[in-house]
Parts: sequence; structure tokens; C-alpha cells
Amino acid sequence: MGIRFRVTGSEVADFDERSIVNAEFLSESPKDSNAKATDYGLGVKVWGRVLYNVGADSDDVLKLAKWSQIPSENADCYRVAEVTVVSAGAVVRKYVIPNAFVVEYSERADDVSGTGEFYIHIRQKKDNNAKVTVEGGYAGE
Repeated sequence: MGIRFRVTGSEVADFDERSIVNAEFLSESPKDSNAKATDYGLGVKVWGRVLYNVGADSDDVLKLAKWSQIPSENADCYRVAEVTVVSAGAVVRKYVIPNAFVVEYSERADDVSGTGEFYIHIRQKKDNNAKVTVEGGYAGE
């Protein structure tokens, strides 16, 4: 099984199965709700490796770090994020978040191994929740 992560907007950050370690899709209702709430959030958390020695994706990780710093006044803070889960050549799940913004971002480097880790938590702009798509069950690439 492999996970791919792609963010498109003013620039593209693209991660393949070598880089992404874990991904989690979130559908969050308020904790004090006793029924399906109209005020809910959709998002994704992604954990990945930074492969500095290979140079494969360190530029893409830098793009994520810079995206996390864009203020809300700038329209570029919203981008399209896709998480694709592939197993045995088939797309098991594909999440597309068309108005994603960064909630939380962190990066960690290890000077011994020459690798690092990153974590990004993104959410969909709440007034566009209906535009989030969850697909799966079709042939991969």
C-alpha cells in the first residue's frame, strides 16, 4: 500500500509513496453535539519523510512550509490538496480538498541519518465543505 500527496495552487508540491508515511482523513463535528451538526469540519493530516540525501522532495517540503506561512488575507492560502491511497495498483481511496488551508505544520531534521520528517494538518474552507470529494475502487496508474 502506498500514499501520495499533492498540493496545487500558485505552485505544485508532489509527494509519492517513498515520502508519505501516514495520512488521516477527518470529518469533525462539535464534541457537544447530540445530532448531526451543520457546523462540521473536513480535513486531512499527513506525515511524511524529508529525503535530504536523495534531494527528491526537499523542494516540495519547502513549498509546504512556505504555504503554512501565508496569511488569510492572501487568496493563495487556499489550495487544492489530494491524498491518494494505492494498493496493488488500484486506487483504494482518493480525497480531494479543493479549498484547503494549513491549520498546523511542523518539520523535524535528523543530522545523523540525513533525513527528516514533516507533518501537515489541512482543512477545507468550511463554507465549501460540499466540494470535498471522497472516491475509490478504481484502477491505478
